[in-house]
Amino acid sequence: MPTNIPRFMSQRARWLVLLALWVGAVGWSLHSSIDDIRRHNQDVVTEGARNMFRMVVLTRLWNSQHGGVYVAVDEQTKPNPYLKHPLRDISDNHGRQLTLINPAYMTRLISELARQDEGVVFRITSLKPVNPRNAADDWERNALEAFERGVPEVSGFESNGSDGLKHRYMAPLLVVDACLKCHAAQGYQVGDVRGGISVTQRYEPFLAAARPSERQAWIIHGLIFILVTGGVWWLLEQLRRRWEDLLGKIAEVETARDELVQSEKLASLGRMVAGFAHEINTPIGVAVGAVTNSEHTLDEIDRLLDSEEVSEDDLRAALATLRQGDELAMSNLRRAAALVQSFKRTSIDQSADHERIFSLRELIEDVLHSLQNQLKRLPVSVTVDCPENLKIDGLPGLLEQLMTNLLMNSVTHGFDQGSQSGKISIQAKRQGERLILSYADTGAGMTPEVLSHLFEPFFTTRRGQGGSGLGMYICHNIVKAKLGGTIACQSKAGEGVHFLIDLPARFVE
Repeated sequence: MPTNIPRFMSQRARWLVLLALWVGAVGWSLHSSIDDIRRHNQDVVTEGARNMFRMVVLTRLWNSQHGGVYVAVDEQTKPNPYLKHPLRDISDNHGRQLTLINPAYMTRLISELARQDEGVVFRITSLKPVNPRNAADDWERNALEAFERGVPEVSGFESNGSDGLKHRYMAPLLVVDACLKCHAAQGYQVGDVRGGISVTQRYEPFLAAARPSERQAWIIHGLIFILVTGGVWWLLEQLRRRWEDLLGKIAEVETARDELVQSEKLASLGRMVAGFAHEINTPIGVAVGAVTNSEHTLDEIDRLLDSEEVSEDDLRAALATLRQGDELAMSNLRRAAALVQSFKRTSIDQSADHERIFSLRELIEDVLHSLQNQLKRLPVSVTVDCPENLKIDGLPGLLEQLMTNLLMNSVTHGFDQGSQSGKISIQAKRQGERLILSYADTGAGMTPEVLSHLFEPFFTTRRGQGGSGLGMYICHNIVKAKLGGTIACQSKAGEGVHFLIDLPARFVE
């Protein structure tokens, strides 16, 4: 389980990284939206100029197909001095002066009207103009040269200071049969680029028309940024608080678990003390009985010595009885001392975490001695297969706790406190630098469902009957977390259990 809030959650400064990425994403989206609006705006103004070009071309074509048109001469429409035509100027039946308007002249006249009314300028120009006023400027000259290279049209923007930004468009004017009437002398042939029609428009009206869309894009992206940022910030803050609450609950559960584990260890130690008390009671009782009998024998010897006559045989018999009582008391006191030493080693090892060199065979026998009171009530035989010289430099207390829990699991669950007979076998061997422990009993065994939950904390099939559900969890924790090994269990209902434990170990030769 996690014991700390992730850095990203606990350190709000790290949220700024996410915020920076979000700002970048929103900024990129806003830039793309505004760029799309402006590109669309440019497409609109270009298409407008393109349509204007088409209308002028159609008008010129109509004019050329009719060989020009005659209009009355006035202040705005004077004879074209660059038109070489024998019937340029004529009079009608009413005496009005008429002048011939060719396509080029008509284009210029229409352009002047458009300039006055719409602010749009279009004109015909070429690299070989008949009218010097139709000479190309630099931008138009570049466009005309591009047309000769096969470019279909040219458009762009140009800033003329006080006039503001202008959009310019130009497309080629190709020579048709009607054009040769006036321009054959210049060497043109049908299909040649005779020039081009340039369309110039003020771009400010189009920019003004696009500003509401750009403003809308700013507002939408701003609202999205504020709402998403606020929402995510709120969610992260809620998640951080919930995580803190969860860690608090986890800490409480871990504290309760540690207390239960400690209680289980104390209970195990209590069972060991109870067994020790029962076991030591017998040799102490026998020793006390022997000493009491020796006191009676000493009283008898005193009585014999106080009498006038003492039989040597009676005195020798009393001394022999005294010697037998002394030997009986000493042997039972030695047995009690051995039990005390065994209990001392086991209890100290299980309550301490220091390393020492120990004999694994002696450790197993000490555990069996400490649980002798529980084991002798069972119709169960215990066999130990462990080399006498198998010595380890490590933590004996953890192995004693492990063996104690396994044995008590067999007593409580495998053999149901003596209602079932069977065998317990314990095997230990060295395999390279690893210790292999095998523990098996022929008890009740487990169903697959129970086996799947065996090492889970607080899982027990004896809820309400004194089972804490921590015995096997402690075994698993000792092997995996504290000793760095593995523990596996195989079992079937009615066929007992088999634990295989694999531990790293420092062996002492």
